Amino acid sequence: MSTEDPRTESTAPRNEAAPQAIAAASRLGWPMIVRGILGVAFGIVTVFWPRDSSNPLQLSLPTEVVDHLAISYLILFAVAVVFQAVRSPLNVRTAIFGQAVIAIPAIVFLFLADQPAELRAALSIWALLHGALEFWAYRQLRSQPMASDFLIASGVHVLLGIILVFGDGMEALSILGFTGAATLIAGVIFIIGGYSRLSKGRQLAKLGALPEQIDTPAEAVGSADAAPSGSADAAGDANPSEAADTSDSADAAGEADAADSGDPDDPDTGTPVTKEP
Repeated sequence: MSTEDPRTESTAPRNEAAPQAIAAASRLGWPMIVRGILGVAFGIVTVFWPRDSSNPLQLSLPTEVVDHLAISYLILFAVAVVFQAVRSPLNVRTAIFGQAVIAIPAIVFLFLADQPAELRAALSIWALLHGALEFWAYRQLRSQPMASDFLIASGVHVLLGIILVFGDGMEALSILGFTGAATLIAGVIFIIGGYSRLSKGRQLAKLGALPEQIDTPAEAVGSADAAPSGSADAAGDANPSEAADTSDSADAAGEADAADSGDPDDPDTGTPVTKEP
């Protein structure tokens, strides 16, 4: 073997994401941006809530105020999640709709919460269930580009749930701060991820490679396969009639030529035969 030949084979370049996967991911762009804006707004309000050590009233917050803020966020969050589920692929809609469903008992428990411990229990259970459903959604969307956004959101909510479970001495303001921090981080991730999905979708649209159907690609493939055969059958059906017409025309032309150039010696023509003396 020559020393100039490479001893190792070159690694094949990594395949780019299929246009079908990018198109499906781009449909989640706007729902993710809406969820992200909602989380960032709630996080900014709660994390940067004024805490002045010189004013003792700002170091504590009534449980009722935290309940109302959390309930308002969960109601808007459930609406945004339903919007996301409608635009999601069929295999992930159960997980997305589940995030809206678990917000309902959390809202009920928050209405009944009068103590910081009850508030902490309601939010911790919601955060753990939400993180589990986000992880389920990530597993269903692993074939799409940038699916790790859902994995990061899952980890953030699970971490929030663990902090709240073991935060025995937390007051209402501390619970609100940790919850707002988690929603702020997840919101930023969703805004970036949604914008990236929309950008890739626009690039495909400019190149003319954006599929029209996303949820049912098999139907599109089936119709594409059936189209050539149908065209061939139609052509096959049309060819016999055209051939018949052509043959009929040829036969008629042949008979006309035979009649015009009748042979005088042919008895079938009926022309008298003249013999010279």
